[in-house]
Amino acid sequence: MPVLTAPPPTARPAPAPAGGRGPVEQAVVAGALAAAGPETLVRTDVPQPDGSVRLYAAWTDRGGPLADRIDRLALARGLDAWSWIEILTHHQHTTHRGRIEVRAHPLRQILADVERGHRGNEEHRVNFARLLACDAEQAGRTPLPAPGLPAWPGVGPRLWHRRRETAPTAEPHQPGR
Repeated sequence: MPVLTAPPPTARPAPAPAGGRGPVEQAVVAGALAAAGPETLVRTDVPQPDGSVRLYAAWTDRGGPLADRIDRLALARGLDAWSWIEILTHHQHTTHRGRIEVRAHPLRQILADVERGHRGNEEHRVNFARLLACDAEQAGRTPLPAPGLPAWPGVGPRLWHRRRETAPTAEPHQPGR
């Protein structure tokens, strides 16, 4: 049987789906959630045609309440954005579906680090604060007060949604900017 190396001249590409990209993006997020175990935060970055990235955050079974508990504990212990970066980076399983990046964070492992009061590398923390101060200066914004780092950004739906509801409208993330 011969192998078809090129489509026959009468073949046409399949029509592009009508409407927006939303249903396809939602299907990818649903697939990522189905592949993750219980008590997991799943963050999905979907590149957009304009170069921005749309971020979806979702929690698997029992993940939302556990994540909110983690946030309350992290804030009570004074954990900051650098602690959040180190803890989430340490407990992340990254996969790709084409250009879409899916990061699954098992929340029980994050809880263990938060309960221990993990703060991350101090030298990296200082450098991160310096980077944020430099960025604020270049953008003409007032730098954050000492120690120069934002509070724990959150892993749970309560902080996640509150932050987005109260934040001023911002441009989508532009890679390389």
